[in-house]
Amino acid sequence: MSDRAVRRILVIRRHNHLGDMLCSMPLYAALRKRWPDASLTLLATPTRYAIPLQEINPCLDQVEYYRKGTLQEVIRAHRSLRTRDFDMAIVPSTIAISRTSHITALLTGARMRVGVRSIDGNRNAYHPFLNMKADVFWGGEHVHQEERNRQIARIAGCDISAEEMRAFRIPHHPSADAAAGEALGEWGDGRRLIGVHPGAGKEQNVWAGERFAEVLSELYHDGAGEVVITCGALDEEQAGVLAGLLDRKGVPHRILRDLPFGTLAAVFRRLGLYLTNDTGTMHVAAYSGCATVSLFGPTPSWEWGPRGEHHRTVQSDDGTMEGIPVESVLRACQSLLEA
Repeated sequence: MSDRAVRRILVIRRHNHLGDMLCSMPLYAALRKRWPDASLTLLATPTRYAIPLQEINPCLDQVEYYRKGTLQEVIRAHRSLRTRDFDMAIVPSTIAISRTSHITALLTGARMRVGVRSIDGNRNAYHPFLNMKADVFWGGEHVHQEERNRQIARIAGCDISAEEMRAFRIPHHPSADAAAGEALGEWGDGRRLIGVHPGAGKEQNVWAGERFAEVLSELYHDGAGEVVITCGALDEEQAGVLAGLLDRKGVPHRILRDLPFGTLAAVFRRLGLYLTNDTGTMHVAAYSGCATVSLFGPTPSWEWGPRGEHHRTVQSDDGTMEGIPVESVLRACQSLLEA
């Protein structure tokens, strides 16, 4: 099929949390680069909390969601997709293989159906539903999620350079910058503010508040700026615990709760450093251009950690957050602040 014939592209992803979406940007950017005039639609699974997928990903024209319902409703939804005449349906499978996603790709009637034949030698049982596919080797070769998505783009016949991948930043607007200034108040700009996210979407990804407080106290009394605690609905308990510990250590701090995505990204652009568990805001900070120190226990940092000279990851030796020593985190923070 010629490039001119590719007018409608559907990407089918079952995982679309903040980190998943940002790490998948190489795929969307490559599609948009190759077919700038094509309509690009994401078919996603609803998340526990609202995520502004189109604000995160300016390449998307539309976002639609899988909806649970009766068999008749599911059939009706797939018939509706088929009437859209998609030229290409892509099933990335960079996190897990989904039977439903492959069936959906087939039922769209798209002439090009893109995905993986096997992963690390393990056959994708649903690869017969695809007609553009390749064998990939991700786990054994420690391939990052960004690069996995780039490889899916290559299977689809497009690509972006490593330089283009590194240059990607979350779009920002003057209104978001103004809102960030209001959120930070008198602290404003020009200080070495330290951001911290003590919570995480998964309990097993949470480092102890006492350890965060120890690192932040050492940094503050060594000349770093005040502490900005970011907090979502799922992080209230950890944020409150950390705030109390910082009070006792004489470290000035404030909690920023439930900031809109754009405002949060603008806040990150004003920080000197962001210390965080492995969670969605880690990726938002990194793609906003903020230096990060990220803590990894059961999750491999080689797959999910922010990449580049302004980022440090600290990986537990025993697969638990308890296995991350305070000294290692402090050294990582100091090395970035000194730079």
